[in-house]
Amino acid sequence: MLRQAAVPVALALAAAVVAVVSGGSTAGTATALALAGLAAVLAVSLVFFAVGKSEDEERARATRPPPDPPRTNGTAQAHADGDGVSEARRRRRPLPPRRPD
Repeated sequence: MLRQAAVPVALALAAAVVAVVSGGSTAGTATALALAGLAAVLAVSLVFFAVGKSEDEERARATRPPPDPPRTNGTAQAHADGDGVSEARRRRRPLPPRRPD
């Protein structure tokens, strides 16, 4: 985050340097104002980006499915009720209805 904040700070410092060096010329003042405005817009954008990223991470944590139970070996195991359906079969999408004969 500090690396991202360095860019608006550098632009603001450049604006200050240009304002001092220009000596009050119109072009120098315009350049300084443009750099300062760009620094402000970039700083606000980075704040919104940080807030959105944290909200996305929080939402991902809230909707994360519970972890699967640990397996004792590498083979597919049946349900706890003993119906013999494999994990892949249980997770696949439903089949379309059969056509009548």
